[in-house]
Amino acid sequence: MTEVPQATRVLSASADPALRQTRELVLIGEGCEVTTSLSKAHAHELTKSHVFDVLVFGNSLSRDTCQELARSFRLRNPQGKIIEILASKWDPPMNQPDAVAAGPEELVSLIRCFAQA
Repeated sequence: MTEVPQATRVLSASADPALRQTRELVLIGEGCEVTTSLSKAHAHELTKSHVFDVLVFGNSLSRDTCQELARSFRLRNPQGKIIEILASKWDPPMNQPDAVAAGPEELVSLIRCFAQA
């Protein structure tokens, strides 16, 4: 019997509803199991109650919020990956992510790499 690979579990944290929806659609299209946070408090609740493979956030959240989410995410899954979405590939990351992406194509590419690892 062949095992079906588990979908990559992604938490997408954004304060911008349009970004949240776009990111969710792109990642679902890649076969990911996507959970989006509706607020900072909701994101914290999710990182404490669920295990995710990847945490995605961008500049719609404050640096402090991203750092708090990263700590909580790492407590539940030390091997999980954090991707910070940048407005442009020339922008420096605000946090200490495992990887950065400057658009949906880069995000999808990173998710694929992490899923194969």
